[in-house]
This record gives sequence, C-alpha cells and structure tokens, in this order.
Amino acid sequence: MNTQLAQPSTGDVRRDEPATSTKNKVVAILEILLVFAALEGLEVLWRSTGIPQWEVQNLGWSYTGMLLWVAVPALLIWLPRRNWAEYGVSPVNWPTNLDIGIKAFLVAFIPLAFGLGGAMQLGLDTNQLSGGLFVAMMELLGLALMVWILNRQKPVKSGRRNVISILLLLLLPILVALVMGKLAVVIVSTVFWQFVFSGFGEEFTFRGYFQSRLNQAFGRPLRLFGIQFGAGLIIASLLFGLWHADNTYDPAIGLSSLAWGWGLWTFVAGLFFGVIREKTGSLVAPGIAHGLPDAVGEALRLIFGFM
Repeated sequence: MNTQLAQPSTGDVRRDEPATSTKNKVVAILEILLVFAALEGLEVLWRSTGIPQWEVQNLGWSYTGMLLWVAVPALLIWLPRRNWAEYGVSPVNWPTNLDIGIKAFLVAFIPLAFGLGGAMQLGLDTNQLSGGLFVAMMELLGLALMVWILNRQKPVKSGRRNVISILLLLLLPILVALVMGKLAVVIVSTVFWQFVFSGFGEEFTFRGYFQSRLNQAFGRPLRLFGIQFGAGLIIASLLFGLWHADNTYDPAIGLSSLAWGWGLWTFVAGLFFGVIREKTGSLVAPGIAHGLPDAVGEALRLIFGFM
C-alpha cells in the first residue's frame, strides 16, 4: 500500500499499478460477495436467537452481532496465512496516522452538524432519498476537504499528544453525563461500542478486508487528486452503503423496506474512510475518523435527548 503523504494534488487521472488476471478478479469479486451475503445471513440467524435484542435493551448495542462481522473476515485472513499488513492491520507511521485521524474527526463534523443536523432542522428523513441526498452533499464537502488535508499532511514523530486528545474526547461524554447526573451503563457502553466496534470493527471489515482484497485483484490503477485507488474503493463503499440501507429490512419484525437515503450518504461516507485508507495504508486513521465522532456524538445525543 502507498504510505507516502504530502504528494502534489492533481485533477488528472493517471493509470498505474496494473491489475492481475481476469481469473483473480472474478475470484476476488465472488469471495467478497459470498462473504457479504454470508455475514448478512448469519446476522439474521443470530437476531432470531434474541441475544442481540437483549444486548440492545441492556447495553444499547449488539456486541455479538458486530463480532460476527469482524470474526469471519479475520478468519479468512488468518487461516490462509495472509499478510495482515496488506489488510491495513499495521502500526506503520502510527503517529502520523493518529494525527490524520484527529483531523478527520474534526472534518466529520461537516456531515454530522450540517448534514444530519441540517436535515433534522429541515424536517428531512435521512432514510429517504431526499434526506440522504442532502447529507451526501455534506459528506462530499467533507471528502473534498479531507483530500486537501491528506495531500498536505506532514510526517509526525510523536503521537503522545494525539493519544491524550483521543482519550480526553472519549471521556468527555462520560464526564458530562456524570456532572448532569445521567451517567448510566448505556452511556459508557455507547462510547466503547461506537469507538471500538463501530469505528475499528466496521473499518476492519469494509476498508480492511473488502477493500484490500479487491485491491489485490484489481490493483489501484487510477490516481485522482493525489489519491491512488481502484475498484476496491468503489465496491467496498457500495457494500458499506448497502449494509446500512439494509438496516431497515427485517421481515421477521415487520420491516420490509430498504433505507436508500441512508445507503446513499453512507456510500459517500465509505469513500471518505476509504480514501484515508488508501492514502495511509493503515486502518488506524480511518478507524479513528469513523469511531471517534460516533462515540462522542452518539453518547452526547443520548445524554441530551437529541433525535
């Protein structure tokens, strides 16, 4: 993976890194689609046990449900003894990647505040296409800003300050809840689950396993605005969007529609995280970029009762 930073930005598309054979591409596509379908099926079966519902009622989130989405890709990397570093599981340049993650956390407030918050103020349903399109436009602004930042990022020698910043940010909603007399298990669980399971867990599956596996087969032949990428970025982001759109489909409990608006803006969010993955070669920065805003934002939402 390309780990160089601060490269000149360009609007020209350049072809590089030739892909592998057609057979390898077909095998990779089939592997990814089968794993995605199997995980969806396993999730449905697991929900039928009632355990995820118990977790949600008592902890706010399903830990075991997300573990399925992490465990299966991890086994597919570990059993054939694939190189973990090729899937982004590497401490390479971690101080710089921590810095990028913090910056991405700040950029993420564009879609959070102006996208989701703006849609709420306008009365738009972000599960529907109109609301989803509004949030997606804010996500695109965040993506453009993040690309600009990535192309100007300088190496960072020490990550101590950013480690402290991350810990303080994670403690913030817990301290707020404590001061307001609203501290509960669900608040602490939300901070932990969103940062570890939603942030790094989802990034490991979608940007680590799916995107990297496709990059191995298709290569990263395109370069746009300083970002080298290929089919892996697009397909993994599409699957990420589809996975979120499917959150409102569960015939067993009377849900029979897909949230295409949710799928649309999470597709763009997938591009945001995927671009960071491509530029850094690691899951550290996209994991922080994904998990930190969700951990802080979701916990504060519960504390203050935002919809």
